[in-house]
Amino acid sequence: MSLLVVILAFACFYLYWRNRSVVRIIRQLREAAEQSEPLLLEESNSTIKASGMRDLVKAFNTLIEEKVSISGTGKEYNQQIQTLLGNLREAVVMVGKDNRILTANTAFQKLISSPEIPVGQRLDVLIQGSAMLEFMNEIRDSGESAHMKFEAQINNVPFWLEASAAQLSEKDDGKGDAYTLFVLNDISREKRLELMRTEFVANLSHELRTPVTIIKGFAQTLIEDDTELEQQERLRFLDKIMVNSDRLHSLLQDLLLLSRLESTESLLQHETVHVQEFLKNFVDNLSANPDLKGKEILLELDPDVTEVEADPLRITQVMTNLVENAHKHARGSTEIKITTRADDEHMVLSVTDDGEGIPEKDLPHIFQRFYRVDKGRSRESGGTGLGLSIVKHIIVQHGGTINAGSKQGQGTTIAIRLPFSRHTQL
Repeated sequence: MSLLVVILAFACFYLYWRNRSVVRIIRQLREAAEQSEPLLLEESNSTIKASGMRDLVKAFNTLIEEKVSISGTGKEYNQQIQTLLGNLREAVVMVGKDNRILTANTAFQKLISSPEIPVGQRLDVLIQGSAMLEFMNEIRDSGESAHMKFEAQINNVPFWLEASAAQLSEKDDGKGDAYTLFVLNDISREKRLELMRTEFVANLSHELRTPVTIIKGFAQTLIEDDTELEQQERLRFLDKIMVNSDRLHSLLQDLLLLSRLESTESLLQHETVHVQEFLKNFVDNLSANPDLKGKEILLELDPDVTEVEADPLRITQVMTNLVENAHKHARGSTEIKITTRADDEHMVLSVTDDGEGIPEKDLPHIFQRFYRVDKGRSRESGGTGLGLSIVKHIIVQHGGTINAGSKQGQGTTIAIRLPFSRHTQL
């Protein structure tokens, strides 16, 4: 009986020891799996061998090594893909179910102004618009690649996008989860330029039509009714033809200059301009202009403003345009004041009239081509509608800025900021 008890006690001790060994090995295997490091058989060889789990541990180590290899390859491929996508100028984004974003590149983050990839967010919420929804539904329904240009909103700002998309499947048989890859290109600038070109052609056609029609009409009358027209009437018709010919000539000259100013080649010939002497000579020359009779030109010059680096010919053109514009279009104006002042590293040159002023709704548009506040009166005065646009281009080429301020009944001020000469001491 005592022998049986001893045998049972030994058996229980053996089973207890074996169970603890197995538990310890399982714990070591779990830790090895968490750390993605194989379990060293040499360090635990006796325990493992005694437990009879050596082959299991070897198989487990093999799985861990394969996992590490696959993980490393996956990370390498992912880094390569991210590098490739990161170098693309187009925004690339992949979405899964419910149009939720899985991954995207840096260009997409810039497009939506996000500091990080918005994983999990819906693409149709970030890029809003009925056209975007229709495009996404078309891809889902057809399962084929598609291309489309449409208008959408991003952060409540309107954008024009050129989008290409293709549906992908997780499995080669096409039965897996469907992913959709979108390539988005912001074409808002191109659309704005296209709209500007369209408006420019329409405005130019309108500007040309009036003088051409007048010239053609009076010339045809002179030819057909030559014997019936009195000399005074004939001279009046010829005068109309000459006036509108001059208008056409001015328009074409301004268009040519504007085209050259907008080209990449600069037309400026910089030199040191002595501001006070330059403006005094400019005002003296204006006194010989018969069109400006009865208009007082005042100068208020800051003595600290001495020199700027500029093209004197182009700055003369700017000042002439501004003074003539104030004279012709500022109703009720009796004087034009030219002032200078220093502002940090810039000279501020202003032309101010005391006329009725410009309506607030028109003020942001006065530097646009062919824009007129009073369209009928401007044409009667012979304006081409390009003067202020030319002025702006010249100032921008000088590295300066120009803006307009006006209040109804208190006149208008056009202010130009030009960088000072490096030799100027303030």
